[in-house]
Formats: sequence, C-alpha cells, structure tokens
Amino acid sequence: MYTFSLDAAFTEATSGAKAFHLAKMKKAGFTIPDGFVVSSQAFGEFYLTNTPVSEQLKEEISIALDKVGAKRFMVRSSAIGEDGAEASFAGQLESFQCTNNINDIVEKLRQCWASYSKDNVKAYESKSGKKLAGMGVVIQKLIEAEYSGILFTRNPVDDTEMLLEYVEGHGDKLVSGQVTPTSYTYSRSGKEPTKILPFDFSEGLKTAKALEQLYQTPLDIEWVIERGCFYLVQARPITTIAKSRKVHWSNTNVNENYPEPITPLLYSIARDSYYHYFKNLSRLFMIKDERIRALEPAYSNVIGAFGCKMYYNMSSIHEIISSSPFSGTLLKSFDNFVGYDKQESTKGSETYGRKIPFVLEVLKFNRSLSKTVSDFEEMATDYQEMANSAITFNELRTSFHAFIEIRMHSWYKASLADFFAMLYHGLLGKYCRRFYGEETAGGIHNKLIQAIPNLVSSLPIILIHQIKVALQNDHLTYQKLKSLSPQEFWQWLNDPSSNEGLRKQIESYLNDWGFRCSGELMLTTRNYCEEPWRFIALLQQYDNLPESDPEKLIAKKFAERGHVIDSFKKHILAKNGILFPLTLIQIPILTLLIKLASKGIAARERVRLKQALLYFKFKQTVEKIGVEFKRKGLIENENDIFFLRYQEITENLSSSDMLSKNLKECIEHRKQEFSKSSQLKYPDDFASTLGDYPSASKVDKESLFTPTKGTQLKGLSVCGGTIRGTAKVLTSVLEASKLELGDILVTRQTDPGWVVVFPLISGLIVERGGMLSHGAIVSREFGIPAIVGVEDATIKIKDGDQLLLNADTGEISFLK
Repeated sequence: MYTFSLDAAFTEATSGAKAFHLAKMKKAGFTIPDGFVVSSQAFGEFYLTNTPVSEQLKEEISIALDKVGAKRFMVRSSAIGEDGAEASFAGQLESFQCTNNINDIVEKLRQCWASYSKDNVKAYESKSGKKLAGMGVVIQKLIEAEYSGILFTRNPVDDTEMLLEYVEGHGDKLVSGQVTPTSYTYSRSGKEPTKILPFDFSEGLKTAKALEQLYQTPLDIEWVIERGCFYLVQARPITTIAKSRKVHWSNTNVNENYPEPITPLLYSIARDSYYHYFKNLSRLFMIKDERIRALEPAYSNVIGAFGCKMYYNMSSIHEIISSSPFSGTLLKSFDNFVGYDKQESTKGSETYGRKIPFVLEVLKFNRSLSKTVSDFEEMATDYQEMANSAITFNELRTSFHAFIEIRMHSWYKASLADFFAMLYHGLLGKYCRRFYGEETAGGIHNKLIQAIPNLVSSLPIILIHQIKVALQNDHLTYQKLKSLSPQEFWQWLNDPSSNEGLRKQIESYLNDWGFRCSGELMLTTRNYCEEPWRFIALLQQYDNLPESDPEKLIAKKFAERGHVIDSFKKHILAKNGILFPLTLIQIPILTLLIKLASKGIAARERVRLKQALLYFKFKQTVEKIGVEFKRKGLIENENDIFFLRYQEITENLSSSDMLSKNLKECIEHRKQEFSKSSQLKYPDDFASTLGDYPSASKVDKESLFTPTKGTQLKGLSVCGGTIRGTAKVLTSVLEASKLELGDILVTRQTDPGWVVVFPLISGLIVERGGMLSHGAIVSREFGIPAIVGVEDATIKIKDGDQLLLNADTGEISFLK
C-alpha cells in the first residue's frame, strides 16, 4: 500500500518529516487541511528506479482524492531528514498547486520527487552536512487563503518576542520572495499587541504557544486563514535561534573601580550586589512586579568576568532599563553616564500609562535626596566604627555580615544618587541640544556643570596642595622631604623631634582620605592608610611639579561657568525673537536643570567617597577573619581568604555549610586558575553568543568610537574647550614626574588616585570612561578640556606628539 491518511499512525521514515509532523499536530487536535500521504516506498520504487507510476498507485491516489472531496490540491514534498533541529531544508524542496485530475496529480507528484535531486538541495546538503534519506509526498486540500504567513515563536534576533510575517493570498508568494511580507513582533510577556492587523490572529498566538509545549522547542510555523478559520500547514524547529542571540559586554566605567583582575571574593560580592542594585531601582521606579519577575535572568547577569576582569552585561542592563517609563531617555542617559555608544544595543519602549506615577515618584525621591545621602554617609560612619572595634571572632562575624547587608540590601540609598546624577545630567544635555543642536551642545553642557561648589572630589587636591605649601614653609622638614626616601621620611616624621603640626596635618589627611587611591575598591590593593610612605612618595612627586593653586583654578572656572550661563540665557532670548515671553519659562527651566544636575553629581561623589570607606573597612575585617581561619587550619595563608566567595566565608563563620570541603585544596585550585585566566586579554567591548563562554582569541570585538581616517581620533567630550599641547602618555600616576605644566595627559583610565595631577595639565585624553566618571568630573572642576572613550589612545598617541584637542566636538588632531 503506497498511500495512507494523515489520521494514520506512521513514522518519518515512511512518510518524510513534513507529513509526520502534520499527522502529529492533527492527532494533538490542531486544525490541519485534510489530505493524505504518498509513502517513501513509492519514491524508492518509481523515482529512484526511473520506473513509470503503477496503476495500483494511481488507483490508491484516486480513492484518497475522492475521500478528501476537494476541487484543488497542494502537492508538497516531504523528505526524510528535513525540518530537523540542525537543518531545515526550508524552501529547498518544491510544492505545487493542481486540480483533482489524476493525471495532473501524478505529474506534480513526479515534479516533487525530482526536486530531491536539484543542485540547490545538493548544495544545502554539502553546507549543512546533513543528507536526505528519501521522500514522501503530502497531498492536501488547497485552502483558498485570504492571508498566509510564517510565525517564529522566538524572534531569531530577540527570543523575548514572536515574529509574524504575512501576505495576502497564498503563502507561495512569501516563500518564493515575490513580495515583501508585512512584519510584526509580539512580546512573549503576555502584553496585548497595539498594532491592528487586518485579520484576527488571536487563535494563531494561542496555537503557537500550545505547539511549543507539544514540541518543547522554538518553532517556525506556516499558517493560512480562510474565512476566519486558522489552519496549520507546517511546523519545524528554528535552527538558528541559539546562534543569533548576542550578548554585548563592556568594561567602560566599571574598570575605573576595578582596574585589575578581581578575586573570587570581590566578584561574588559584585555579582550579587549589582543584582540587588538594579532590582531595587526597578521597584523604586515603578516597574511592575510581573515585569520584574520576567526580568530575573537579566538581573542575575548584570556583570561578568573575563580574564578575571569585570565587565558590564550591557544587553541585560538595556533590557532592564527598557522596561521603565521614559525608557528611551533613560537608556540614552545611562549610556552617556558610563560612556557606552553602541546605539543598536539600546531599545526603549515608552510606557505612557505609567509616566505620571513615575514622575511623581522621582519628585518624591528628589526632595529627600539630601537626607538619603546623609543617611548613607551615617551608615558608612557607623560601619567604620564597628569594623574598627571588631576584635573577637563574633565581632568580626557581625562586621562581615553588616557589610554584606549594606551592599546587598541598603545600597539603594547610594543608587538613588547615581540615578539622579544620570537623570539630571541627561536632561540638561537634552535641553542644551534643543537650543544649540547636536554639534555644539556638548561643550556648553559640560561648562554648565564645571566647578560645582563644595564638590567632595576636589578636596583631596586642595588639601594636598596645602600640605605641600606647609612643607615648603618649614625649612628642615622640606630638606628632609627632598633628601630622604619615602620610607625614611615617614619614619623621621614620626620621631618626636620632627614638626608635630605637619605630622598631624598629614595624619589627618591619611585618616580622612588615605583610603582613596587607585584601585580603592579592589580589596587587594594597598592604600595610603596601609602604606603611608606611598603618600610621601606622592608628595615628593607633587613637589617636583610646577606650582598650581587648585582653589584659584576652581574659582576661575566657577566664574567662567557663570559667564556661560549668562550667555545661554541671552541665546535663549535671541532664539525666541518675537516669542520672547517663552523666555520667562525657558530660563527658569535652565536654572533648575543646572541646579539639579549639580546636586545629583555632588550627591554621587559624596556616596562614592563613603563607598571607598566601606570597602576599606570591609577589607580590614576580611583580613582579620583570614587570620582566624588560618589559626583554625581552614586556610594556608590569611590572604587566601580572598579566593573564597562571600557565601563560603559566611558558611564557615557559622559552620553551616551543607557539604564540608577542603578549603585549602579549593583555594589552591582557584589560585592556579586565577593565575592562568588573569593573563588572558579581552577587548574593552565585545559580543558573545548567549550560552557560550567567549574565548579571548575569538570574541567579536566592538569599538565604542571608530577613529576617523587620516590624522584624527574621536571620542566623547566630557569637558569642552579647544587647546594645543604636548602629549604625555602615563600608565600610572606614579609617572607624574614626566608631566610639565600645560601638557595633555593621555592615559587608559583615571580614578581618585589621579586627582593630584589635574591642576597641572591643559587637556585630558582617556581610553575608557563616561560623562560621570571620576576623571570627567574632576576635569570639569578645573575646566580642563577632556575627551574619554578614545579607543587605543595610549597606543596611537606617543610621548611628545603635538595635538589639537577639540573637546567641544570630541576630536583629536595630530599636528606636525
């Protein structure tokens, strides 16, 4: 017997893949056009042997045609091996329309068989590595489709969506490429689509989800609609979905806090803290609970570590922000905030129904921002006292858990400062672009927020300058500073015969600011409090640099800021012309935005100071616990504790781990892996495939800013102005003695340890960072033209290069 009904039970080997799946769907209760199958046995007996179709086969086909009772039919290839999870052969084999005439059917049957041997099929087999193993043919009633199309239950470029493509009439126009289909995406989160289709597709969406449950895999579904009735005509696994989802990684901004390879302890804290950071912000700013639950994979993967260095998962962060009201504005503000410029990765969705509640919530938190920051500062001070007094095992345990609670669950007080700095900085920039356009707004924007009064970031520079002046005014002490090594001078300074006033002045700085230095959040980096002689070395370098009073520079830039504000107001008035009454509204808005942006940035810098303090005191607590663990025989060396995750430390502080393990062996293995992995070099920005760990040698590198051809580089302007100068490329602040007054500093990244050199330079070029990175903020305090995000700047620019730095447009030109 060569034919059988689609209701019959048969295998893919007897019927081919298409027929097998049609029968499977029909058996499960889905609506399939009526029809029957010509088995693969007939293909083998008549096509492969080049034998005429037998009378028996013709008679079986005639009987089956009469049972269906249609006037027109589709004759469809159904090969064995097509529509698999790894290769689909979609569009390679052929289908035909025909009448119910037996001769017409047999002719189309032969044409279907013939498509098995065509060149395109052979080429696909060669490319995919999959071979067909025979063919059945499906003969079905032709549905006179009003609309037909394809539904991907997972959009190949975004598996949170379903992708619909449709045409009017039969689907062969779509498959053959005769017409361009209309496309539409549906969110899989259950939101009702806002686009009105010319037909009701609710049954199609319901069927698609049910089919996914049946097959347990994403599907490519072909469908037709006739007089409102929805028919399935094919379903196959999507073969490209797993390979198409890209994850975009960037160490922009984050490498300012974590410039070196991070230990397992720090990574475990960072991974969970970023999870809570973004989840708490989502709750504060009106993202719905059901959406927060749906975003769990994104919250859980905000950061990653490659080559043991920390990276933002920009895809996760963008997905989270995209769920908030005003997502378009917030996405742009965040990217500007951290210095990320991959626009194709951002996709906002404005949710108008929640905008008013969102605005009201923002206004509420803005009113309480000063108190919120003060509460965070008080919390940090309380923790400092707790950590300082922690001596016994139980006190250390309490201090450890206190930090984890703050970092995981109370950090929203700090995150609000980040949010408002980002938001108001972005809104002020948008206002500047409204009046000055895209080209020149950046320079104006940066000058409006330079020299913010009482900015905490400026105080270390001012205090170090005061110490320098005091040292120079004491002849004996100054001579000792010039003649002794840093270690010898520190030892001498602590002698009773030294200048007690100067010693107390330096000690006061170390107590209040000594934890602020390069790598201040690394836990493994030694700071000025722990090694005071390093601060003496910094003073000796600073003394060798030309005189420059930071307070006078800040005052000068503050006056310049006032002139820019006055000029902006005049520009508004001139632009309005006869509509000058608008000025009465627009100038107060400008004044308010400048005030709010300054307030947000100042709040964020206060928080960052206390963040450094918290991490330093936590580090001291961990080091003491390391001593205890070594005494108990849990670890070999006290510093080995940094190779444990915080959860493992927690379990061993309470002896509550589920499965006991040999920590020494575990740590030794991690140290070996850390040594190997930290040698791997990953690009600053790259893309990986979801689910595949990226190889350092094979990652898809992405450039934030593409250098222009010729003798120019380009980046993001963070403080406007145009200057000419000599480039000095520094890899560390310890090379500051290379600088001469007026040089343009070129470096990979800046952090609080670099602040001492800012009064001396005329321009700043940084490979990494954003508008609110530490270097950007301090450069604006001194009005130093600065450009960040200049890819490979420390390689492309050499010491002594003469540069024209246009920080209004973000362009750097090499001068002969």
